Amino acid sequence: MSPALIQPHASINSLRAIQMENEWLALSILPDVGAKIYDFIWKPTGRNVLWHNPRVLPQTYAIEANFDNYWCGGWDEGFPTCDACEYNGERYPNLGELRSVHWNVVSAERDCGDMVARLAAYGPISPVHAEKTVTLRGTSPMVKVKYEVTNLGPGGMDFIWGTHPALAPTSHMVLRIPARMGIVGLSSDASLGTPGERYAWPNLQTPVGTTDMSRTRGIDAGVFCGHYCTDLQAGWYAVEDTESGAGFLLTFPVEACPYLWLWLVYGGWRGYHHIIVEPWTSYPVHLAEAARNGTSRKLAPGEKFAAEVRATIYTKNESCEQALRRVQSA
Repeated sequence: MSPALIQPHASINSLRAIQMENEWLALSILPDVGAKIYDFIWKPTGRNVLWHNPRVLPQTYAIEANFDNYWCGGWDEGFPTCDACEYNGERYPNLGELRSVHWNVVSAERDCGDMVARLAAYGPISPVHAEKTVTLRGTSPMVKVKYEVTNLGPGGMDFIWGTHPALAPTSHMVLRIPARMGIVGLSSDASLGTPGERYAWPNLQTPVGTTDMSRTRGIDAGVFCGHYCTDLQAGWYAVEDTESGAGFLLTFPVEACPYLWLWLVYGGWRGYHHIIVEPWTSYPVHLAEAARNGTSRKLAPGEKFAAEVRATIYTKNESCEQALRRVQSA
């Protein structure tokens, strides 16, 4: 059995990194780039399930910068918006104000056999204090990530929050999502629907035929889209390779995050190929529009928003349902 380790003083591309591993998983966290999880490696095969940008290495960048131009991949969070917007006299960048700031490493150590990294940052635009705790279990292939955002200001504030794990596709993948409805947000091709169209997930009726949105495409498809999944029946999803049986499973609090935003890029946006299924508190993923839609969240002075997600890998020896029970019972 490989030892459970945590290394708080590692580096990746000259940036400080926290690395942790157990028998099954190896993770890295980049405190200077929004405390993103950069690596999520399944050690038995060496496969990193997180997508890495083939053209952009991890680097620091200004809060005003376009996130897409500096996005190295990995797993980020969005607060208080996803899409760039102006709201209440402030301009918020895409994926919000915390994705590029330097996070303080409060601690990175073993705790009762688990590897635990605690990080914190202040909002440069909003009067908030954010905390992120990443726990890699010492005895199972599971990661827990707890997020907390506290309003330090004298007045209430509106926000939306979401988590944004970019996954590297394989040739044959299926999105297992317990949703009843899909909504087309963006589409580069008629086969991916018309913006605003609603359909019974996952079968989208289009002028060119029925598209099963749960089936991914190769990079040669040259298309991309952004869809919502709503009317979720439970707080989980899985992205599974139908040939190998391996899958990435994420659980999330559906009462806090009742919407999924699917950013599916099959070669049509900047030549990239990735899958991102993002739990969000609100619809749409644009703070000003969500506020008009009545789905944005509000933090009173001193109030805290908290959410915990759990992620694991499963293989052909374990079904998606078995992995879900394992994660839920941990």
